[in-house]
Amino acid sequence: MTNQKFITEFVEILGGDNFFLCDLIDQDDLFAMQDGIALLIANSANKGVPIAKTMVSLLPNSFQTS
Repeated sequence: MTNQKFITEFVEILGGDNFFLCDLIDQDDLFAMQDGIALLIANSANKGVPIAKTMVSLLPNSFQTS
């Protein structure tokens, strides 16, 4: 996976512009976004995607590396 594909999938999980333009997100939708983003970051970092590896290093309370 390339950085560009990672970013594309990340934005798709957020629902595109709606995430930034919406002032209220349903709690279930928000949880689904959080789960989707966490899985995308973890799976991509494990595959060696540079942008995901950087995100993991910047989010030590959310992700662990060994």
